[in-house]
Amino acid sequence: MTSERNNRLLNAKLNKYIVPGIMMSLALQLGNIVDTIFVSNLIGVEAMSAVTMSLPVETIVQLTGYCLGIGGSIAVGNMLGKRDKESASKLFSVTFLVTLLVGLVFSVCAFPLAGPIARLLVPGGGALADYTGDYIRVSMLGAPVIGIGLMMVNYLGVENHPELASAYLIIANVINLILDYIFLRFTPLGITGASLSTVLGFLLAMFVFLLYIRSDKRNIRFVRLKAKDFGVLREAVITGVPMLVFMATNFIKALGLNTIIINQIGEEGMAVFTVCDNVLLIVEMLTGGIIGVIPNVAGILFGEKDYVGIRVLCNKMLKYSYIVLAVIFAVIMAFTEQITILFGSGGGELGRQMVDALRIFAICVMPYLWNKFIVSYYETIEETAIASFVTFLENAVVVLPATFAGILIWKQIDGIGIDGIAIGFVATELITVIAAWIFRKIKHKNSSFYIVPDKNPGTNLDFSIKSTMEEAQAVPVKIMEFCKKNGVSGNKANLAAVCAEEMTVNIIKFGGKTSNWIDINLCLEDDLCRLRIRDNGVNFNPLEYSHDSDEFDIHGIELVKKISRSMDYIRTIDMNNTIISF
Repeated sequence: MTSERNNRLLNAKLNKYIVPGIMMSLALQLGNIVDTIFVSNLIGVEAMSAVTMSLPVETIVQLTGYCLGIGGSIAVGNMLGKRDKESASKLFSVTFLVTLLVGLVFSVCAFPLAGPIARLLVPGGGALADYTGDYIRVSMLGAPVIGIGLMMVNYLGVENHPELASAYLIIANVINLILDYIFLRFTPLGITGASLSTVLGFLLAMFVFLLYIRSDKRNIRFVRLKAKDFGVLREAVITGVPMLVFMATNFIKALGLNTIIINQIGEEGMAVFTVCDNVLLIVEMLTGGIIGVIPNVAGILFGEKDYVGIRVLCNKMLKYSYIVLAVIFAVIMAFTEQITILFGSGGGELGRQMVDALRIFAICVMPYLWNKFIVSYYETIEETAIASFVTFLENAVVVLPATFAGILIWKQIDGIGIDGIAIGFVATELITVIAAWIFRKIKHKNSSFYIVPDKNPGTNLDFSIKSTMEEAQAVPVKIMEFCKKNGVSGNKANLAAVCAEEMTVNIIKFGGKTSNWIDINLCLEDDLCRLRIRDNGVNFNPLEYSHDSDEFDIHGIELVKKISRSMDYIRTIDMNNTIISF
């Protein structure tokens, strides 16, 4: 037994989320990268630039699914942390319906609006405008599929199914990869085929969602909605404000950068920027999955007021992220030329400019990762003002003037200005890091970076035991000593000790092979005594248990129910979480 919580149980579950998180992020970004590589090599660099020119519309198409998916899943995580399954189910159902309806509106508008939008995005029209129109038309038609897909993967993460979320996106992108090659190589579809393959990948992979719907581990379900139930959408919108700001500013960023680069440098500058932007997607692909564990897990921990667990989570995710980032940075610097060739540079003067710009651009990935972590963490602990400030600053306020100034300054040096694009991005990320630190200091003058308290609220006994009978026997002794030291009445102390012993013994007996550690927390807050027990055994809800056979007879559960004031249970982060109050 440890005198304090050893966090091995939480760490083990975080490790379970990291790999699916990376795979999910990898699959989510891979579609754009694959499209760009295939289009550049099989159609041409001009068509590759059209994919980047389409990004403002792609952002709008994804807006509802992404924002309601992330905002809704974080809000649902907080609700589940508070044991409110009914509200969580209503929010899930509302966000699903709204995402579907908005996607259908985009589909209806696809044919009449795609062409005019493309001509607005590409000054002067020409082949680049035609390519852009063809690409975004199919994306708009597939908006319902893309929106629902993006929404669902976020809910799967908070619902103990990160592996299904990553499986969905991996399958979707494998299909996309195969269809990209078939459509672009063997059909006359051209760039339309690249966009169509993405939509079909998202659609055909949806059979994975059936596995979730049939799962007995679900905490949230589709429910029949009444008009008043749509008010719960406010929770997803409020929590998703940073993501909404991100998507809105991403639209402004994409549109503004495309306009600046086309007008100041031309199509060669657009090709260089496309390569740099796709390298940033690769960084996002590998590190974003690690950072993405934070909203899936921290929302639940925040709802439970487990601030110690939140710090363990963040420290671990940051450590892993920067290890991965160091490897990526080394690869970029060592194989810069090969990376540009992969994106169809073809060598020559354009290839040389791509290599120079990419090496400068690589510097921005370090502060970029920190800014991404800030947004993900602060929106999870409901500090949306800081998260929104960072997002707005990084994607709208700083990046456009910094890039414009970088191009103008670099034009004075080499007469071209392409390296100025990379300089602008490096300056943007560094300025955002500094401004975010100042903003937090102003808003929370005496707080640390994490803002939440160093310790959980109340007076706490927080410790871990191995799943063995020997250690379980010491649990009531430890609890009695703690209660006596803190002036808890003998009656409450006995109740807490008995409940803790009964619950831990039952976990050890019936938890299965996966149960190896048990976290126990006894919190004294005002006149309330609250016992929380967390284990990674088989899925078991003590509230639903009733005696059904002599082979599986858990006598202590009924005793605990009788002597406690209240008893709550939820399965979150793939762990049993039981809270007993006295």
